[in-house]
Amino acid sequence: MIHNNLSTDDQCKRAIYHELGHWLMGRKVGFDVGSIRIGQSSFGVYGNSDVKPIPKTKFVSTNAIYNHLFDRVCILLAGVIADIIWHKKYQPEIDKNNDTNYFYENGVMDETAITDKGKIDELLFIMNGIVNTPVQDEKLLESQMAAIQKDAWEESLGFLLNNKDLKFMGSELIKQFEESNTKQFENEYLIQLQENSGLN
Repeated sequence: MIHNNLSTDDQCKRAIYHELGHWLMGRKVGFDVGSIRIGQSSFGVYGNSDVKPIPKTKFVSTNAIYNHLFDRVCILLAGVIADIIWHKKYQPEIDKNNDTNYFYENGVMDETAITDKGKIDELLFIMNGIVNTPVQDEKLLESQMAAIQKDAWEESLGFLLNNKDLKFMGSELIKQFEESNTKQFENEYLIQLQENSGLN
């Protein structure tokens, strides 16, 4: 991940928010979710949100496949959006240029050092092949995939912007990290925290 001149602790807090974005969007679209975990390796701080994009029923059409992949892309983008929201709240100087692409290109990595961007780009090629006739023109292809990503971005942004669960749960998880260096949050606890968020 890009360090942004952040301390290790702030990198962990950023990753917590990022992974919470994945988790919340995963719950919204109906995927099974699990724990959130933050760790460190030779490439720095990484995050993992256990979201399982397992279909609930057999796909009966290409449209069903597309919608499933669209939900997956929304989940991946939700991490980037939550990351941006964290920066606006805790490190506004870094986000002073409001450069969305910067955070997309330099996002939190998973345990294998892959960013959300790498995963999204792979899925966009498949999704584009479902809704558009294959083209050899690279600029047209990029334009087609960008349109799909824009739709998914707007879906995720609409969900997370001013999201009370992200705000409440993010603050609670960061507080636990600060007070006891907690780096793993189990699914049962996250679900309870989300229910408590609705009471505040």
